[in-house]
Amino acid sequence: MKNRSKSYVRHQRGRIIRKKWAILKNVMLLESEYMPVRGTLSKGKIHCSCRMCRYEQYHSIPKAKHKAKLKAMKQEIDDYVCFLFTYFPYISFQLL
Repeated sequence: MKNRSKSYVRHQRGRIIRKKWAILKNVMLLESEYMPVRGTLSKGKIHCSCRMCRYEQYHSIPKAKHKAKLKAMKQEIDDYVCFLFTYFPYISFQLL
């Protein structure tokens, strides 16, 4: 585990608190008297499964790692087909 400075930890904690505060205020529409103390938002999760927070899942948008893996597989197939046509031009390939 990397050693992080106190300023880095404070920054990350503040960033997460701001994100969760915005979800509670704008998505769950909590009013200020019902909002929790800000420090308690640094731990745990705000369970929000709305379409705004989970946009990629609702609209079936693949993650970047899946896009990269798919692109690599397509490139590998293209290279293989190119190899076959280059070194075996007399073979006719039929799709079954």
